[in-house]
Amino acid sequence: MTTFAKNIQIRNAADVGYSNDNIDPINREGCVGKSGIDKDYTLDQVMYLAYKMKPKPNIVIKAGKNAKWYLKSFPTEQIDDEIEKQTRWRDVSRSTIYIIEW
Repeated sequence: MTTFAKNIQIRNAADVGYSNDNIDPINREGCVGKSGIDKDYTLDQVMYLAYKMKPKPNIVIKAGKNAKWYLKSFPTEQIDDEIEKQTRWRDVSRSTIYIIEW
C-alpha cells in the first residue's frame, strides 16, 4: 500500500457526505463523467492523486466493486457523526471509505 500517508483507516459499509462534497483531482486527472475517478484505478493511484492536491482530501471512497472512486474532505472530529448520519437514511453496505492521515 502507499507509503506517503502516515495512517490509513478502512471502514466498510460506510460513507460520508453527499455528491456535492466530491473533490476533483488537479486538472481532473483520472476523472470520468461528471464526477468521480475511473473505477479501474487502484487505491494507490487514487491516493497519489490525493497526495498531489493542496489541500489534501482526507477521505477516499469506493462505493462498490464496480463503482468509481471519490475524494472528499471532512474535519476528522466530524467523520464518525457523518458516517452515522449516512447509514440512517441510505444503503451504504457496498461502500468502503479510507480515512487518511497525511
